[in-house]
Amino acid sequence: MTEPLVKVQDLQVHFPIQVHFLSREKPVVHALNGVDVEIDRGDAFCLVGESGCGKTTLGRTIMGLVRPTVGEISYDGERISGLRDQALLPYRRRMQMIFQNPYASLNPRMTVQQTLEEPLRFHKSELSDAEVREHTENVMVSVGNDPGWGSRYPHEFSGGQRQRISIARALMVDPEFIVADEPVSALDVSIQAQVLNLLMKVRKERQLTYLFITHDLSVVQHFGTRVAVMYLGTVCEMTTPKTLFATPRHPYSQLLLSAIPKLGRKTFVPVKVPGEVPSPIDLPSGCVFHGRCRFANERCKSQVPELKNYSGAQVACHAVEEDRL
Repeated sequence: MTEPLVKVQDLQVHFPIQVHFLSREKPVVHALNGVDVEIDRGDAFCLVGESGCGKTTLGRTIMGLVRPTVGEISYDGERISGLRDQALLPYRRRMQMIFQNPYASLNPRMTVQQTLEEPLRFHKSELSDAEVREHTENVMVSVGNDPGWGSRYPHEFSGGQRQRISIARALMVDPEFIVADEPVSALDVSIQAQVLNLLMKVRKERQLTYLFITHDLSVVQHFGTRVAVMYLGTVCEMTTPKTLFATPRHPYSQLLLSAIPKLGRKTFVPVKVPGEVPSPIDLPSGCVFHGRCRFANERCKSQVPELKNYSGAQVACHAVEEDRL
């Protein structure tokens, strides 16, 4: 077995909440709660779940933009969690991020040329001006952008064009691993397909590894090689998209897939789930999904389930373990 490119072990991230200075309570938001994930080289690893489940926090923590409270993150066999900024610099070049909102992730005061040249001049300062310009032009062409855009500003472009500029910026330093945080959610459906096809093309050409964050299961089916389903800061199920869509094991995975309208189905009756998503400030005991799960028993309410292997999938569910589904 080869070493995974990215390995996350028992990752927990807590965000303190500002309260009155006289209060003795110090509540925290439990954004991630014991996440274990391995991403192999060449994977298009998709992370799915509803808003607020911790997908973006996981991506930002892997990138070093958020400090973990507990746990370890390893990159290519070397632990990178806990490293100071200077020690992280060699990894910054190998890891890049594409942000969700192309209208906010580009500096409005910088031209496209300046935006693309900035990471290259920082990480490859030995390059001459001519080499920087040539590399910038080559990357622009590779993602379908006109090199003549360089003198223009972000506000002069559409959402899809801006996202392709963001992709070009991520590719400027020739990374191995890219975290794409819902890169198509702010775009029209037709433009989404273009950007997804571009990301797939670039992955093959440059042998990239992706952590692709999304809430759209159709994107997972089209794009992913592996997928992890998250709920309230925990990983419920991890498998291939084909297995997930054919035989979802975790009750929450089944719930997500049941909500997808299917062609040929005359009536669509979504599955009704009791209750609301619990607050990440006051997590429930045991399995975080037990309050809304029709298969929950007393063990589910008191004991946190672990990810275990079940015929091609990893599932964290006592009901699956006890064969009660």
